[in-house]
Amino acid sequence: MAKFILSKVTLSDGNNYDADQGDITNVIVEASLPTIEPNTVVVDDGQTINESYNVSIEMRTKSTNLSGSQSGLILSSAHVSTNGTLPTKTFVEFVGASNSFDIRTGSIYLNGYEDFSNGRKEIVLTGTLEVISAASGLTSN
Repeated sequence: MAKFILSKVTLSDGNNYDADQGDITNVIVEASLPTIEPNTVVVDDGQTINESYNVSIEMRTKSTNLSGSQSGLILSSAHVSTNGTLPTKTFVEFVGASNSFDIRTGSIYLNGYEDFSNGRKEIVLTGTLEVISAASGLTSN
């Protein structure tokens, strides 16, 4: 079984994941990986099928700035909503270390806020993506 070792998270405008918006480093691993939950429906003959899936992302970082392609504050990015306004959709890539793999999401809305509950300043980013086809959900490479 392959082990995923997180190096950084990349935010991109397009699904080519070329870091149009930048990279987030110092991601806290315990709360960073996406979770997948099925949305089930009962069909005519009483069987239950998975109609779609919800991919939920919550990640925490000690870094407050984007690095890489574009620099600046994470919470000032047009791709992160801090006040309930609709941000620009972004593609998120969890980039693995050199001997690991990458996990990519489809286009998602991200919400962000500052949190001090762990005794230090952290940026928390959350988002939920409904996946109807496998191509628009999580992929790895």
